[in-house]
Amino acid sequence: MLFNKRALFAAASMLAGVLAQEATAPEDSAVVKLTGETFKSTLEGSDIVLAEFFAPWCGHCKKLAPEYVKAAQVLRDEHNITLAQIDCTEDQELCMEQGIQGYPTLKVFKNGQSDPDAGKSYDGQRSAEAIVEYMIKQSLPAVQTIEDAAELDALLTNTTSPVIVNYGIAKIDKSMLTVADSLNEMYTFVSVPSSKDNKLALYLPSGKDEPVVFNGKIDDIVADKLVLEEWLKVEALPYFGEIDGSIFQFYVQSELPMAYWFYVTDDQLEDYKEYFTDLGKKYRGKMNFVSIDAKQFGRHAVNLNLKEQFPLFAIHNLTANLKYALPQLEDEEYAKLTEAPVIEKSEITQLITDFMDHKAEPIIQSEEIPEVQETNVWKLVGKTHDDIVFDAKKDVLVKYYAPWCGHCKRLAPIYEELADILAADKDAADKITIAEIDDTVNDVMGVEIPGYPTIVFYPAGKDAEPVLFESARTVEAFLDFIKANSGNKIDGPAIYDAYKKDLKAKQKAKRDAERDADDDDDEDDFDHDEL
Repeated sequence: MLFNKRALFAAASMLAGVLAQEATAPEDSAVVKLTGETFKSTLEGSDIVLAEFFAPWCGHCKKLAPEYVKAAQVLRDEHNITLAQIDCTEDQELCMEQGIQGYPTLKVFKNGQSDPDAGKSYDGQRSAEAIVEYMIKQSLPAVQTIEDAAELDALLTNTTSPVIVNYGIAKIDKSMLTVADSLNEMYTFVSVPSSKDNKLALYLPSGKDEPVVFNGKIDDIVADKLVLEEWLKVEALPYFGEIDGSIFQFYVQSELPMAYWFYVTDDQLEDYKEYFTDLGKKYRGKMNFVSIDAKQFGRHAVNLNLKEQFPLFAIHNLTANLKYALPQLEDEEYAKLTEAPVIEKSEITQLITDFMDHKAEPIIQSEEIPEVQETNVWKLVGKTHDDIVFDAKKDVLVKYYAPWCGHCKRLAPIYEELADILAADKDAADKITIAEIDDTVNDVMGVEIPGYPTIVFYPAGKDAEPVLFESARTVEAFLDFIKANSGNKIDGPAIYDAYKKDLKAKQKAKRDAERDADDDDDEDDFDHDEL
């Protein structure tokens, strides 16, 4: 029986409309409710499942709910794909095991796997149409089998992503399938089993006639799939290519330093294209070179701690988040220019050489050091971060946040209460610092920030290693975490108990004082006979 997708969306819209403001899908919807008891067994019996981890009170979850219900019905009826929900207020243990830190979190599980690492986050648009399109693509074979030469030629001609073709090497099929399962959003994987060429070739979107052929040992790929992944990260990128938002993730995945050439005119690009292409060949596997249209993406220069003075050249060490560039003009001097400044190629070459030799000085972004700390949450900036967190005598808990982040805003009062509790204990106040830093305007070296807020504990001690906080964001959880990891043996729960007792005593004293004051007022208000 064939289904009309438009009719299904219309019907699903009616079904979802009744409870559009509820985060929990209706009982009669196609969304499957999972619990800690049914989660693993359900996933093990399914080829693919999209699971939403949510909280009933979450505004974003309520907004997603009707779209999720519509998508669930279409995917169930037309594609036999399951969409599920897990209420994290009822199944906290399961959500903690899955590493859920915010709501809603959507994860795709394939091939019956249910481990936390097996789930791949869905970060696309939260509309029914986008969810349906994404899940259909995820359900298709990760590796396409093609035997017809014309079909393969058509694919290579029309592709918009790099294509990896296995020409008849059967023993790497398993490794290739595993890699394809995790990278099929970025690359297209093809197998030609009947081919006698026995090679692994990579075709870039515009270069099907000149593939890059894997020249390493095939047995290395069989032994370790990471060999194939690392090869793709480097070879799937052009020597010097134009970058925009659609392919930025490819460069991030490579984990190589990125060298940007910001241009405004076509001449500024053409005059440097051969030069940067040659550099791309010379530093293949060590640095990626890209051009970026400053008319469209000039604001990206600010992300590199630079002024919008074009053309310009900059290097971004992605893994260390360090930025490097040639000196820029003062604003007044730049404003007086009647034509664009000329960037000498010799200066670019020298900066690259200094960078590769670890002699270049990075551009550090930092707010000014606060003259006064206004609360018990210590405000860090780029200039003070390392001095504070690497103080061997103190435990330091740091919240890396963004001002626009909703999760950070919800955490703020809890974090402040935590700081107040520890500051109230004279002994603990000298041994631990509760701090925060705005990661959007301060550069921090050597700290990976996968999302906001990221909370890291730096225990006291010369050789202590930082510990990532991944528990529930409650005062009690923070205090338990501090006790378990404190280099200064700070007993957070005991301090909290004393704090609550003291607070209770103060509240009682206040009530008693207010009651006594009321009694005095009553006596003063007593009517007396006049003489």
